[in-house]
Amino acid sequence: MSLTDHARAGLSAAGGLLDRLPVIGDYRSKEKRREADRRLREAIARQLEASRRRLTALQRELVTRGRLRSLPDLERAVGRLQLLIDRIKTAASGYAPFFDLERVREPELERLIAFDEAIARRVPGINAHIEAVNEAIRTGEGFEQALAALLADLQALNEELDRREEAISAVLTAPSPDEPAA
Repeated sequence: MSLTDHARAGLSAAGGLLDRLPVIGDYRSKEKRREADRRLREAIARQLEASRRRLTALQRELVTRGRLRSLPDLERAVGRLQLLIDRIKTAASGYAPFFDLERVREPELERLIAFDEAIARRVPGINAHIEAVNEAIRTGEGFEQALAALLADLQALNEELDRREEAISAVLTAPSPDEPAA
C-alpha cells in the first residue's frame, strides 16, 4: 500500500468516526442537504436562464415582424423572469451555522427543499408558456392570452419564493429549542 493509499484510508476512517459523533454527523448531513439544495437551485436558475434567452429571441422576432407595440408587454415577462432567476440564485439556504446546529431542524430543512423542488417542477410549465407565446407570434393570434398566462405563472413562482423566504425568516427568528420563550 502506497503512502497516498494509507493517507486516504486514514482520512476515510477519521471521517467515518466523525460521522458517528451525533453533532458532527448531523452537521455533515445538513451540509450535504445544503449542497444538494444549492445545486438544485443552480440547475433551476440555468434552466430559467435558457428560458429567458428564448424570450429575448422572441423579442427580436417581434421586431422582425414589425410588432413593436407588443415589445413592452414581452419585456415585462423578461423582467419578471430575470427577477425570478436572480432570486433563485441568491436564495438563502436557511441553514444555521455549526454552533447553532439545533436552530434549523430536519422538518425545516425538508420544507425548504420541498419549496425548491416545487419550483423545479414548475419550470417546464414556464417553457410551455414561452412556446405558446412563440406560437402566438408565429400565427398572429392569441398573443395577449399566451403572454398573460406566462406572466401569471411567473408571478406565482415569485410568490412561491416569497413563501420560502417567510419560512426561512420564521425559522431564523424563532427561539432555539434550548432558549426560553420571551
